[in-house]
Amino acid sequence: MNTTVRLTERSGSTTSQRKKGFVPVVIYGAGSDSQSFTADAKTINEILGKNPRAILKVEFPGSGSKNVVIQEVQRQPLSKQLLHVDFQQIDMKAELVTKVAFHFTGEPIGVKNGGTQQVELYELDIRTLPDNLTASFDVDISGLDIGDQLLVSELPTHKGWEVLTPEDTLVLRIATPAHEEPAEGETAAEPVAADASGEDK
Repeated sequence: MNTTVRLTERSGSTTSQRKKGFVPVVIYGAGSDSQSFTADAKTINEILGKNPRAILKVEFPGSGSKNVVIQEVQRQPLSKQLLHVDFQQIDMKAELVTKVAFHFTGEPIGVKNGGTQQVELYELDIRTLPDNLTASFDVDISGLDIGDQLLVSELPTHKGWEVLTPEDTLVLRIATPAHEEPAEGETAAEPVAADASGEDK
């Protein structure tokens, strides 16, 4: 994956820049004042599609390069066109606070038995060195049965990560099927019949 983003000086209106295939970007952090540029929207979209948490190198117009991560992305709600991107400049030797997305692997036993997988948390807040960042956090959920749930405290540990999300946060549950057969010895409730006058008996 290409992880280099070439920046250009802003010129003209943001609307005209977007029509030319560029997106406005702001870079901040690491003790520097924020700076505004534009970048190729296609390049940014490719990065977001493959690894939105990747460490990138941005090349400034005529003034070297810096390591950054994508901190925030704004899109047009309907067309999903990129409107704005925030880059956070990072020091490769200093810890940073960021998020990592879950990648659930395996089909839960409970889903095979008719249950429903309900994801409550999609990303984990962590503090780590940039070199320890990964594209996603693999979590095997194949052993979860109907009624089981997965909390942050039950996640596998990852070397070099300090988890910041509270331990009692629910990540995922396997819910009971919406329509279950009555248990043995039970009968399903039937509607009360009405007489000819329209009144309930």
